Amino acid sequence: MRNKLLFILFLIVISYNAQTKRFIYDVEYKKDSTSNVKTKENYHLDINGKAVDYYTRDYFIADSLIVNNIPFPETLKLKPSSIVTHIIGFNNFEEYDLLENTIINLKSKDLQSWTLTNETKVVKTLNLQKAQTYWGGRHWTAWFTEEIPFQVGPYKFHGLPGLIVELFDDNGNYKFELVNSQNLKNNAENQYLKVAKQRSVPVNWEKYKNTKLKYYQSPIDFIKNAKGSSQKSEFFLNDGTIVNPNNSREINKTLRQAIKKFNNPINLDSAIQYD
Repeated sequence: MRNKLLFILFLIVISYNAQTKRFIYDVEYKKDSTSNVKTKENYHLDINGKAVDYYTRDYFIADSLIVNNIPFPETLKLKPSSIVTHIIGFNNFEEYDLLENTIINLKSKDLQSWTLTNETKVVKTLNLQKAQTYWGGRHWTAWFTEEIPFQVGPYKFHGLPGLIVELFDDNGNYKFELVNSQNLKNNAENQYLKVAKQRSVPVNWEKYKNTKLKYYQSPIDFIKNAKGSSQKSEFFLNDGTIVNPNNSREINKTLRQAIKKFNNPINLDSAIQYD
């Protein structure tokens, strides 16, 4: 009987490890900290065993289209973004920053020092507890639940006794809210993420900063050189924009303005100073 019970538990563990637990967050944020305009996007937090991937839902959609050989719709605009990965229980993170077709991989150690409070509330049948921290140049408030025993949350937030369900900073720049969860039968394998990781170039902080500054100095030249298309008269950006000699100067100007204006990262300490 004891051996039978151990065998059943073994099967449960194997089954659990073969699954992906997916948490979907609504992320509302200000690209420009000086503006009241907010952008809203969905992000996935996929947990495969102890491996965690955090990425914009656009990459999930892109992967689905690739797998099913479906052309990208005109409404799907793949913006420069990042993928964050780590292993549960460790403070080591890898951030894959996608600058069009150039992908840089920055490793970092990130740890929040949380202060738990006695304040609680119930949201959608989940019992939540409040915690606070100062991290990345911002004061953060988190609501977590021990009913979902993953000590993780969106982006690089982790270390609480349960999953982070709500998270926001005091100045209203960022708000994360868990809106859905899914149990996938098999490990989620996103080809878009896989290729991005494989093609990434490891950099230290100084190299990361210099690469971002070089991208800002002339986005079009940076992209053309990376594509190996310096001799071509026309090429595409990831969002479908066609760049040619007639519009390259204007697009370059627009990209530079956006980079400088939309410079309000989650970790404010990592904001790059553009001239």
